[in-house]
Amino acid sequence: MSYMPFLYPFLGKENENMFILTDGKNYIMENPVKQGVYISTVSPTMAKKFTYKQARTILNDRSKKNVWIKTYYMVDEGTGKVAETSANYKGNAGIYIGQNDIKFDESIVTKIYEETKSITGLAGWSMTQLKTYKEQLNIGLSKYDSAVSDIEHALQRYKKDNDGKNPQAHKAAKIGYLLGEIRDKHENIKQCIDYIQVFENAITYNYTIEKIKLELEKAKHASYQGRTEYYQIALEILDCGGKKNAM
Repeated sequence: MSYMPFLYPFLGKENENMFILTDGKNYIMENPVKQGVYISTVSPTMAKKFTYKQARTILNDRSKKNVWIKTYYMVDEGTGKVAETSANYKGNAGIYIGQNDIKFDESIVTKIYEETKSITGLAGWSMTQLKTYKEQLNIGLSKYDSAVSDIEHALQRYKKDNDGKNPQAHKAAKIGYLLGEIRDKHENIKQCIDYIQVFENAITYNYTIEKIKLELEKAKHASYQGRTEYYQIALEILDCGGKKNAM
């Protein structure tokens, strides 16, 4: 008579490690009157023995009823050693085979490499370098402020020298293009000064990368809003939507 049919349920069990859950002082036991509900005990002999998978499932449970378990960890019942419980470690041979296999998103690796490359590629300016840039930017700002003033005075001189007449259309157009070019440079410099201020604050107040990104977004200049009726008049002349764009 063969006894193998009676042994099938137990084959392989003798090699499977069992674990208890403890916080170093207390242990987890199953509620004797309510199956599947766990309670704390100070008696190690009352501690429930779990398979690795069962123990990890309990430790990873984030429900309110089991929040008290978050300070517990796994101990191998046979060796008394603390078990590895990270999300990537399973502890048993063949744990990633068949139905136990997990689907790993390989794109995560690519994203991390790309983010690392982006960050290590940054200049990482010091406060001294930022202050040097800021000084140079302020000099540029002053230059283009003066340039706008010079052009406005040149227009006034033209009218004075020509009995109050305005420049001919083609001359006025060229002056307009010149002013536009100068004001674009002026605006770009002002924007960079605001960005530099964010970088200085980041060094002073130890901003995280996420905080730096947020503050740089906030530092972007918003669309200009008119302060006088002349803004409205100019929009209408330029056919830029008139009242629709005036605030």
